[in-house]
Amino acid sequence: MAKFNINSKLVSISDDAGRRLDINPQEALELQRWLSDHRDVLNNLAYLGAAQGQSSEKRLEIHLYQEQLGQLDRLKAAIPALLECMPAVILGAPLDQVTERAIALLKELQVEYKIHPMLEEDDAYAQG
Repeated sequence: MAKFNINSKLVSISDDAGRRLDINPQEALELQRWLSDHRDVLNNLAYLGAAQGQSSEKRLEIHLYQEQLGQLDRLKAAIPALLECMPAVILGAPLDQVTERAIALLKELQVEYKIHPMLEEDDAYAQG
């Protein structure tokens, strides 16, 4: 859990590992604006972190396809605490057409990607 300390000259932010960042009041205001502008993204990340086991709270995750979006209002009425995450776009490409530069770009952009485990084994689809 992050800890914050504010005095007249700086704002200190420290984490559980003891790392600390000191910023001046103007930088703190810029950070506040940025956090406010990205509130929805941060809420989604917190939700996804909880959904991926980073929280002991049990959660329900619902995946709706385009043709099911008409039911969203009914679901929200039935589950008032339902948090709508940002829409995801899932892209796929044959692994042999993905260059090392493309992988480097994904890492640079911090885009989440997965290489399907079945595709990593040459004989995954071999018939015995």
